[in-house]
Amino acid sequence: MTSFRFFVIIVIFGAVGCAWLVLGTTIEYRTAAFDRSLAEEVSARWGPSSLVQPAPYLIADLDGNSPKSATVLDPSASAITVDLLHEQRYMGLLWFSTYTVKFSGEYTVQAPAAAKAAAAELVFRLPERVRAFEDLTVTLDSQPYALQGTGAADNALRVAIPGDGKSHTVSVAYAARGRDRWEYAVGNEDRGRIPLIQGFKLTATTNFREIDYPKGSISPVKKAEETKTGMQAAWQYNNLRASQRMGIEMPPVPEAGVVAARMSFFAPVSLLFFFTVLFTITLLKQLPLHPMHYLFISAGFFAFHILLAYLVDKIPLDQAFWICAVVSVFLVVSYIRLVAGVKFAVVYVGLAQLVYLVGFSYAFLWKGNTGLTVVIGAIVTLFVLMQATGKVNWNDVFGKPPARPPVPAPAPAPPPAKP
Repeated sequence: MTSFRFFVIIVIFGAVGCAWLVLGTTIEYRTAAFDRSLAEEVSARWGPSSLVQPAPYLIADLDGNSPKSATVLDPSASAITVDLLHEQRYMGLLWFSTYTVKFSGEYTVQAPAAAKAAAAELVFRLPERVRAFEDLTVTLDSQPYALQGTGAADNALRVAIPGDGKSHTVSVAYAARGRDRWEYAVGNEDRGRIPLIQGFKLTATTNFREIDYPKGSISPVKKAEETKTGMQAAWQYNNLRASQRMGIEMPPVPEAGVVAARMSFFAPVSLLFFFTVLFTITLLKQLPLHPMHYLFISAGFFAFHILLAYLVDKIPLDQAFWICAVVSVFLVVSYIRLVAGVKFAVVYVGLAQLVYLVGFSYAFLWKGNTGLTVVIGAIVTLFVLMQATGKVNWNDVFGKPPARPPVPAPAPAPPPAKP
């Protein structure tokens, strides 16, 4: 291996690294474009991201004046049950975490005593940007309540409460659709109030076990419990003053476009490890490879990522990953087989490619463990290379090749004999 050939290999590595950078940037751009267009389409077809159900409140006109001077009261007890049916939907390069929520809330309100027949009303605001509410029902003291429509400004149901000074129970139930997360806002966020929550209980049941809660929200009073089909979380308080929300985060799925882009950006590191191992093996085996061999090997590595970038549009990420891995390994191993034989291609090159291309790339599918996996692989590789090359004389490796002895000139041919 001469210094010039080593320099050419570095140039090849840099050129392929630039190609990976362009590919990763292209994937990111395509993913962002899909995200903008498809998010609107999914919201139109299914429902909004972060469906928020506000807590109801009671408006009591105690003195019979205008509504602006009315007193705002909170329910004396709330019993809420939520059933979240989650479903992943794939469009383009993106997964969307959609769900159907079946909501049922029972609220106990203390009606003020007044001369009016209807001295107060319970205001129940429906979640915003929801396209449809199925099976919407409202009852007052277990009797069906005739809905008069919703307020145009606040999308609210208004239930008139008799001014008899007694406790009344209002129940609201519906089914709606959303995506990403469901939340319950205990505070009257539109009115800037922090309520005193009394006799509150919220029970949420899911059809998935990877339960999580939105950032900044109130966690359940105890750890969620497993059910036959998912998990169940409960929030229960006798007296609580809080403005935070309560809710459930839908389980995410690794975005195919995002993962493919990250793999492309990381690919030069993978190829660097592979080149280092390949260089060491050829040095120990005294099998010098030409820079053109390194160029074709790099192209085989690049084939994995460019095929993955366009295949994830058609099939799930896991399937696309393994198809691309088989194609790339076959390209490189079948090529090196012609250069250095079957044993060298399969045992050394194929195994190294499985570790540094397939293994390192697959680490991006292990959420939270990618960095640790790569670091462990790097440390193990460093140890093996240090042990294998500890006695190598690098001056001889990168020195000038010995001059060839001069070839003696051929002896002049004797003149032909005269007849």
